[in-house]
Parts: sequence; structure tokens; C-alpha cells
Amino acid sequence: MIRGVHHIGILVRDARATAERFRTALGLEVTSWEDYGPGQALIGFIPVGGTLLELVQPLGEAGFGVEWLRERGEGLQHVAFQVDDIDAALETLKSRGVELQDDHARPGAANTMIAFLGRGTVEGYMVELVQPPRAPR
Repeated sequence: MIRGVHHIGILVRDARATAERFRTALGLEVTSWEDYGPGQALIGFIPVGGTLLELVQPLGEAGFGVEWLRERGEGLQHVAFQVDDIDAALETLKSRGVELQDDHARPGAANTMIAFLGRGTVEGYMVELVQPPRAPR
């Protein structure tokens, strides 16, 4: 069911400043920026091998990401695992009794489909499933 780690989500207060620190310290570059929502978050993707680092800066004064920053500060927020068929993966997890935050897949950044597992699935961070866009036939 799980094909690998798709990305690691890092919640930050200033995504562009964090991206600059990754660039100057490690030589890692953001290859794409996205206004997710729009207006919910600024997201920057940094490829590292076959995995992405996802810098997530919540926009606005309220919302889950803002609350997370207030309570926990900046840092690792979620690990996203790649699946081929997100609907089938969600059904499998439901049948195993895994708590789901999202019962159904929804649009994610970079034209993906995403779903989060329940917040109690793993301690300290969240788990996301990601189905990349399907290649045109």
C-alpha cells in the first residue's frame, strides 16, 4: 500500500526565510512555490533525493497551522506517505480500525490527492497519505 515517503512537512512562520537558510546552509533549493487554499498557506517544495521537504507557512490569523505553531512552535508537522490508490488505502485503514481525520481524499498541493490519519495515530506529528497526479494516457 505505501510506496515510500513522499514528503516531510515542516511548519514554519516564514517559508521564504526558512528556504533561504536551507539554501545557504545546505545548498538545497525550493523548486516550486504554491499559494495553497488559496490564502491558507504558502508552501515551498525542496527536493532531496526522491523525497520532498515541504515548507508550510500558515497564512491568516486562525486555523489549524496557526494553532500548531502557537502550541508547538516551528518544526516537523507531518510525514506524508505515497500511495498508488488513496481511496483503496483509506478503505484498508478503516478496515483495520485506524482513526482517520479525512474519511475521503481531497485535493492537495501540486495537484495531488491527500488524506490525513487521525492525530492520535502517531505521537508528536501527523501522518498524511498522498496520491500523486496520474500520468496522462
